[in-house]
Amino acid sequence: MKNKNATWRMLVALLLVLGLIAAACGSDDDEDTSMSGDAAPASDAGADDDGDADDGAGADDGAGADNDGDAADGDADEPAEDAEPALISDECPIPNPEENVEIDVIGWEFPIVVQYADELEECAEGNYTFNVQFLDSAQATEQMNLDLATGNPNFEIIQASNNVIGELANQGYLYPLNDLIEKYRDQFDLDQVDPAFLEMGSVDGNIYTIPMVSNTLHTFYNQAIFDELGVEVPDTFDELFDLCPVLQDAGYDTAYGMRLSSPSSWYIHFDSVISSLGLRSTNPDGTTNWETPEALEAVNILVRILEECSPLNGSYSVDDVQAGLQTAEIPLGYLWASRAGAMDDPEASTVVGDIAYAPALGSTPGGVRGAPAYIDGYAIPMNTRVDPELIFLAILAATDLESMNAAAEFGLVTRADATNPNAPRNALAAATSLVEGRGADSPHPAAGIARAKIGEALLTILDGVSPEDALAAAQAAYIAEATEQGLL
Repeated sequence: MKNKNATWRMLVALLLVLGLIAAACGSDDDEDTSMSGDAAPASDAGADDDGDADDGAGADDGAGADNDGDAADGDADEPAEDAEPALISDECPIPNPEENVEIDVIGWEFPIVVQYADELEECAEGNYTFNVQFLDSAQATEQMNLDLATGNPNFEIIQASNNVIGELANQGYLYPLNDLIEKYRDQFDLDQVDPAFLEMGSVDGNIYTIPMVSNTLHTFYNQAIFDELGVEVPDTFDELFDLCPVLQDAGYDTAYGMRLSSPSSWYIHFDSVISSLGLRSTNPDGTTNWETPEALEAVNILVRILEECSPLNGSYSVDDVQAGLQTAEIPLGYLWASRAGAMDDPEASTVVGDIAYAPALGSTPGGVRGAPAYIDGYAIPMNTRVDPELIFLAILAATDLESMNAAAEFGLVTRADATNPNAPRNALAAATSLVEGRGADSPHPAAGIARAKIGEALLTILDGVSPEDALAAAQAAYIAEATEQGLL
């Protein structure tokens, strides 16, 4: 694996370059373009589909003519089977299989992922058939694990974030994509996908996904409410705890919306907060920092958010926090960057234009922010019943430049050359959170067990278990299982 700091310096450099390009273009909204970038006009990039669509289409047109009249074209000696296969369409610039290819897809739904699913469906104009199943993230992950564990998976494409990719890859459940990436690197200009994102979807040098969404958590707030009350958006947890009673006195029972209702939400937030205090939850060697003063302080910060900002956070889903912000019932929240586009959706939001964005909170001014770095991407299960190359081609078609230009309307994409003038307004806040946050989850083989055990243990705090006892229980459970599996 590459050095983590070097990886994130690369990402910082990318963001700075994109910001300079955006400024040079004179955009009306620096936040939009600083992340999406304007390296090449979308119209120019889409016109030739990276150069491969035009080449393939031209070859196919000639081959079609030869089928009925070789001699007239002077190609009588060239066998018809050597001709390049027809491409499905400009929107799906991959060869059309001779027979139907049925692909089952599983994932969880948010706006940018729905767009990618729509891009997959473009290939159904040819001999591809897609059956897309969206569940909530916990159910989808559970279903993936059950399906993959059979050794004969029913799904040909799984949507997964980097932490899930790492866990599944470490179990041998995913098909490595390195050879296919090299084969199609030039045709689909895959060097435009930042190496930092590819590394997040890799284990031991094997790449298991084409990253399509860059994601993090950061602050959302209702600017109109803040202006009316004369308050400022917080930058640290201490500032949050000063602000929460002010917002509650103004009638907002949930002063700060934050999901703390599932094991996964507890481990994500715990890892983020302890990182803002100078430690990671899990070290590169698989050991933990759960018996440190910083761990206890991190848990106590989360408990204070429950007690002083909203006890309902213990029952909220991500959708609940999003809906509360969209209806002005929640004035301030901590939400996934990928949900920003929904704030300005007039069909779902009553506060279009009112929601503003800030980086994630930190423990100290200028310190590490409590924000994770995630990607989402499509991966191919091992032992799939469909030729992995045919599946990979469909994934490439759904994540090419044309597709990412469309997806950039709904969130942060992973190609440096992708852009959309209607991108969400949270680009600067999300980029700052990514660069100044804790980074990606640990790739250690035991990290999945660590995440599960700390999440399950901290969730019991909602039932009255003390932070000290919850941390101790997590440590004991993790050591026992990771040792039994030979991972420590």
